Amino acid sequence: MADNRWIRVSDQDRENAAEFLIEAYAVGRVSREELDERAMAVYSATRWGELRDLTADLPEAATRSGLPSAAAASRRAPRRTRRDLSGQMRWIYALMLAVCLGGMVAPLALGVTAVLMPIAVLLAAALGTS
Repeated sequence: MADNRWIRVSDQDRENAAEFLIEAYAVGRVSREELDERAMAVYSATRWGELRDLTADLPEAATRSGLPSAAAASRRAPRRTRRDLSGQMRWIYALMLAVCLGGMVAPLALGVTAVLMPIAVLLAAALGTS
């Protein structure tokens, strides 16, 4: 198939072309208005030729190799330290202990304990795995 200009495109082909345009916008190759126009045309395209025409003037994105640069690594969100996590866990365990003791002291608090204990356990699990 030397010329596949008339082959119909799939939804995934349109998504790939739209992502390609978004990457071009992100690096400044197209303006916002041009991105909007081309994206509308991409999502209404039915043939490969149409998609090819919409992206023909844009170069292929460079592939990254190796580790990210120090600048990119510094923009990442800082990870939680063990000390920060252990401080949060102490509060969760204190809450769990208070709920258990409250359930033992006041029989009416048993219903409250039945509600708060699972919440405390879920919070402990969520904070412990993040």
